[in-house]
Amino acid sequence: MDPSLSAVPGNTVSSVVIEQLARTKGWTQFMSVMLWIGSIFLILGGIAMVGIGALGGAAGGGDAMAAMGGAVGGLTIGVIYILMAALYIYPAAKLGKFSSRVNDLMATPTESNLAIALNEQRAFWKFIGVMMIIMISLYLIAIPVMFVGAGMFGAMAGG
Repeated sequence: MDPSLSAVPGNTVSSVVIEQLARTKGWTQFMSVMLWIGSIFLILGGIAMVGIGALGGAAGGGDAMAAMGGAVGGLTIGVIYILMAALYIYPAAKLGKFSSRVNDLMATPTESNLAIALNEQRAFWKFIGVMMIIMISLYLIAIPVMFVGAGMFGAMAGG
């Protein structure tokens, strides 16, 4: 346990705070389960795409380039799905841990248990915030690149 999370032993948390966290716990458990299910589906989809790409490559017939393109495409999409699943796992775990820590707090309403529960929630929101910054940064890069690419494509097609 992080030493900064330890509180004075014996300090209890008010029942109002515990009630509010208990009401939140059900939703965080639900979202944790949904994220785990999403991860599982993404992993299964990724494995399926890799398999489809491999089968498509093997069944390409006489056109070796098309077969190789299908195999690489299936593999690429499959790997992207699996990487997306990996991004779901951390927030799913943090929400699940928060819910468990709220259970601990309900059983033993100490400041220390409250701090531990809130630390799990903080870690979840920190991850979401960092991911949001990354996504906005990617959008800020991708949008101009798309406009430049569309302009170049239009110039090549028009002239």
